[in-house]
Amino acid sequence: MNNAIERLDSVSAEDARSKRSVLLDTSFLVYMLEKNPTALSAFCEDFFVLMTDFNLLELANMEKHNHGVKRLAKKFLETKPLKMLLTGINPGDWEGEKRFASNADPGLLKHVHDPSDAVLVAAAIRSKSYVLTRDKHHLFTAELENKISEYNIRIFNDISSFQDYT
Repeated sequence: MNNAIERLDSVSAEDARSKRSVLLDTSFLVYMLEKNPTALSAFCEDFFVLMTDFNLLELANMEKHNHGVKRLAKKFLETKPLKMLLTGINPGDWEGEKRFASNADPGLLKHVHDPSDAVLVAAAIRSKSYVLTRDKHHLFTAELENKISEYNIRIFNDISSFQDYT
């Protein structure tokens, strides 16, 4: 898995900003790999799709009971369908996660209480990317949607809603 991740092309937030990109959350990638990998591949061909290095490391460090998902993810990532958005933050570095989120928006952690989830939103703010997630408790909420609307970005929970919007 790590080799597949290392082979992905990486981009900075500045590079992503000029492309009007879409960031995938770990939960969304896992969901799509299990439910409809063909649709996920097609989506990645049609849009400038990213995952943060943080989320890719989360994926690589999934527990053993997710071995099947890791195998699907490795196979998918080997085709290089998406780019890696660099954050420089590692999962488990709570202070780094908080700092990264607060640097993007000083009030962000008031709306996203888990610093690990806030990394994705902060990356979206920095890169002006849309977000696709299945996390209905922390990320796909009306409160967060209102907060990030000031950055002209949105969070979606499925591909069709995103495509209808764009």
